[in-house]
Amino acid sequence: MISVGLTGGIGSGKSTVAKVFEKLGIPVFYADKESKRILDENNEIKEKLSALFGPELYKSKKLDRGLLASKIFSNKEALEQVNAIVHPAVANRFSEWCKQQKSPYVLQEAAILFETGGYKRFAKNILVTAPKALRIARIKNRDNAETWEIEQRMKNQWDENHKIPLADFVILNDESEMLLPQILRIHENLLSITNKSS
Repeated sequence: MISVGLTGGIGSGKSTVAKVFEKLGIPVFYADKESKRILDENNEIKEKLSALFGPELYKSKKLDRGLLASKIFSNKEALEQVNAIVHPAVANRFSEWCKQQKSPYVLQEAAILFETGGYKRFAKNILVTAPKALRIARIKNRDNAETWEIEQRMKNQWDENHKIPLADFVILNDESEMLLPQILRIHENLLSITNKSS
């Protein structure tokens, strides 16, 4: 079994792509969901974050996400400190999860795979791309967010042109190119790789 990274900028549609892979019988580990769970439930991580940002971060036992966001979105150093605490815990959880899977390959869906260097852990990486204007429109529609808020969040992710050369496969999700044929091509490719290695 090989593990494959699946990533894309905010609003690119990587979660939609992940769901299609699941329909094809491929297990998907959602790293961002797992990191949220770890932030709420892992006592060691709660202690480390409280030491960094103060006890008010966990006032009601659960993480105050708005407060954390305000601390890290315009502070690159703080964001890197949080990532250095959370990402190893997510990676450990992924390793445990992989041991329970029986498919030819598995996917890990994560927003900032290239930015953190996490892509190096995977046999292959898939990047989902979409034009910036379309991504902004999707997020506005989904999150009811302002353009400036979305652009602030986008600043924490690399530009797509920076990520494309690092990806093994690129899926264009611009609503003119059909998604399913692109995904099926990648699926067949990955199955042939796993067949050769088994």
